[in-house]
Amino acid sequence: MSDTLLLNTSGQPISSFPVSTIDWRRAIKLHFLDKVTVLEWYDDWRVSSPTTTMQVPATVMIKQFQKIDHNVCFNRQNLAIRDEYSCMYCGQEHDFKDLTIDHVVPRSKGGKSTWENCVISCKTCNVAKGSKLWKPRFEPKIPTYYHMAALRSRSPFEVKHISWLDYIPNGEYNETISIRM
Repeated sequence: MSDTLLLNTSGQPISSFPVSTIDWRRAIKLHFLDKVTVLEWYDDWRVSSPTTTMQVPATVMIKQFQKIDHNVCFNRQNLAIRDEYSCMYCGQEHDFKDLTIDHVVPRSKGGKSTWENCVISCKTCNVAKGSKLWKPRFEPKIPTYYHMAALRSRSPFEVKHISWLDYIPNGEYNETISIRM
């Protein structure tokens, strides 16, 4: 679970796909190592150790600038966004938890885990396809940063602390923002 928004020294999230968040435990560790500055704390969330009690950081900023890479990371979440949560074989839209990565050219036949060889598939189609060669509905391609930004703006995004809205670029997550309070 990622509960703390991680910002670069510029005040912007380090990544957008997904928005850079880290686990609260890591945020506390980075705070004690003096690697981040805590900008906002959860008012109603405290954690305790045998020697201390502290609030959990909601938003932190790293102290050393990191160059932002506009390449989109290859992972299941980003494949689902690229393929718009639809199985590339049957065309049906599914919840993220019901989607799998399918290798167009199966790994058993030398297929690699790349943008050009992987698509999102429902579990039913993936099992039926097995190690056969099926043609997906669309040719898989490497997505551009801007294409992913446009697709991501239509995907749900949970804001876990109100302060996050001050740092997420305008328009990046339109009406799909839900705030957990």
